Amino acid sequence: MNETKSLRMADDDPSAQNPIVAAAMRIRARRDLGAEIDSAISKKAQSYEDAEQSLRAFADALRGGIARLNAILGKDGVKFISLEKPLRIRLRFREQRVALDLDDVHQLVRIDGLDLSGEYQFDPDAPTPALINLSKISTEAGYGQHLTAASLLKQLTAEAELPRPEHLDEPPLKL
Repeated sequence: MNETKSLRMADDDPSAQNPIVAAAMRIRARRDLGAEIDSAISKKAQSYEDAEQSLRAFADALRGGIARLNAILGKDGVKFISLEKPLRIRLRFREQRVALDLDDVHQLVRIDGLDLSGEYQFDPDAPTPALINLSKISTEAGYGQHLTAASLLKQLTAEAELPRPEHLDEPPLKL
């Protein structure tokens, strides 16, 4: 009887039968989330006078991406907190935390969390607000790579899984 029950459960959920299918579904979900983040963040080319204006534009791009993500992920989505004087941004997703703090005197942004810790400077030639890590030396992996709002959200939500579609919970049609 237990064998019949376990076989029936495996038939109801295709990912329970095959771990490769389950892994493929998770990879596809991550790719879909990444595409949603990219599409939600505008690609406006604009120059900014200082680090504060650039960080505000970066924060606006984050808000747009977070709104799209939270529409998909639901109440367990990304939390965005903005603090003024000096400008500070906090992001939370489950156990993940990221802090972006403006150093107005040096025109830098200090980031803590997600293995991104360091001092960053905005790239004035980038089409969207993008940060470059000044703490990495030229021989380290990731040297000179831009950190955009989209790439930050992708790193923050890398372990996110899309909620199970409702139609999969319905009983199968009998023919």
